Amino acid sequence: MKARVTDDLLEILSSKSKAERLEIGAAINQVLESWGRPHGHSGVGIRRLSKTIYECRVGLDDRLAFVFIASPAELVFFFIGNHDEIQKLIRSSR
Repeated sequence: MKARVTDDLLEILSSKSKAERLEIGAAINQVLESWGRPHGHSGVGIRRLSKTIYECRVGLDDRLAFVFIASPAELVFFFIGNHDEIQKLIRSSR
């Protein structure tokens, strides 16, 4: 499984502290390690939000949104925000 981070998310991450970026990187790695093993999803907090969009926890407040693309098999991480920001993103993409 591959991971890709969009340019938009990279721009958001550039404004974060080094500690926050390390925490986000660790969350991405945990998603990659547990993807496809449903019992491992709960530890990382992976939740399906729509047909193609998922989220995982990054700390207490932040959620990392990503899209699973079946072919080629990769996870595309594209947004980070709190619960309300993620919900707004989902509503606007419908």
